[in-house]
Amino acid sequence: MSHTSTSVQPVQRATFDAVASGRRLEAVRAILKTLETATNAGQQHLMTKVLVLLRVEAPVVDRWVDDRQWNKIASGLDALAREAARLSPDAAAFSRQATMVADALSWS
Repeated sequence: MSHTSTSVQPVQRATFDAVASGRRLEAVRAILKTLETATNAGQQHLMTKVLVLLRVEAPVVDRWVDDRQWNKIASGLDALAREAARLSPDAAAFSRQATMVADALSWS
């Protein structure tokens, strides 16, 4: 009698996707390093770029992360969008939150 596993294995991203993903996350970290020295208009522009890159990286619900990890990523993206939309965004707070999201995405 054979035993079949009922556990669900996570879907692995293709190597090409993983390389592209790594490059996008590196770009996010590079942008974040320059965020605090940019002008207010420049900060908002850079925040928008970071938000777009992180949204591209965010998985479709239940694609390759569990519910807890997905909720962490989704709530982080929502917080980033709110901060970026503020009239006078807090660059340090945005950077901390974006780093947490990028870390969550790189560990996924």
